[in-house]
Amino acid sequence: MKKIILLAGCASIAALVGASAQAQTPAPMNWSGVYVGVNLGYNWASSGSGNGYTTVNQLTGVDAGDGPVTVPATTFPSNITHDNGSGVIGGGQVGFNAQSGAFVFGVEGDFDGLSANNRQYGSYSLPATGLTTGATVNTYAQFSPQWEATIRGRLGFAMDRFLVYGTGGVAFVHFDERGTTSYAPSVTEAVVAANPGVTFGPYVNGGGYNPTRTGWTVGGGVEYALSPSVSVGAEYRYTDVGAYDIAYGSPGPNGALQVSRPDFTDSAVLAKVNFRFTTLPHM
Repeated sequence: MKKIILLAGCASIAALVGASAQAQTPAPMNWSGVYVGVNLGYNWASSGSGNGYTTVNQLTGVDAGDGPVTVPATTFPSNITHDNGSGVIGGGQVGFNAQSGAFVFGVEGDFDGLSANNRQYGSYSLPATGLTTGATVNTYAQFSPQWEATIRGRLGFAMDRFLVYGTGGVAFVHFDERGTTSYAPSVTEAVVAANPGVTFGPYVNGGGYNPTRTGWTVGGGVEYALSPSVSVGAEYRYTDVGAYDIAYGSPGPNGALQVSRPDFTDSAVLAKVNFRFTTLPHM
C-alpha cells in the first residue's frame, strides 16, 4: 500500500512540474492584427535642377527718337544645380499584418514631416539692343519638400519575436516651390532723350506653387516584439518623385519666364514604435 501511495505522489508531483513548465513557456509571437505607431529619424534628401531655361522679354516697343523699337526675346539655359540637404524626419504610421506560418504580409501607411532645400541661383548678361546697352538678369528658384506620405505593402519573415521585412509602394511629397527673375536694363542715350523723366526698371517677375508630387518608395527593416502588443524597430526607405517642370514669371512685355526642371530623391532611416490593438489567428 505504501508503495502505491508513494508512486501516486510521485506521479502527481511530475504532473504539477510539467504543467508549471508549460505555463512558463510563452506562446510564439503572433504578428497579425492592426497597429499604430510613431517614428523618428534622419533623412538625406537630394534635389537638383537641370536643363531649364529663362526667356526675357527685354525692353521693347519704346520710342528711341524715330518711333517704337521692337526687340525680340532672349532665351538662355539655366544653371544645372545639385544640392544635398539633411535633417530630422518624424511622424506616425498605421498598418495591418496577417501571418501564415513564418511569413508576415500586410499594408502600412505613414505621414512624416521632413526638411531639405535646393536653391538655384543664376546671373546672365543680356546683349545690347536698339534700346539698351545691355543688362544683367538674376534668377532664383527654391524647391523645399515639406512632408511625405506613403502607402506601402510589407512582406516579412518572422522568427518568433524578430521580424525582418521588405516594403514598397507609392509616395506623395509636398513641396514649397518659388522663383524670381529680375533685371534692370541700361537704356541708350536716345531712349533717355525721347522719354524724359521715364524710369525703365528694375523689372521683377516671379511666382510660387505648393504642389504634391507622386513617386515611389522602397526599403526594408527589422522589428522586435517587446510584448504581444508593443514592438520596436528600425527601417530604411528610399523615395523618388522624378523630374518635373515648373514655370515662374510672365512672358509679357518687360517680363521674364523661368522654367526649371527639378528632381527629388530622399533616403531616410527611421526608429519606430508600434502598438498592436488586435490580434488575429494564424492563417
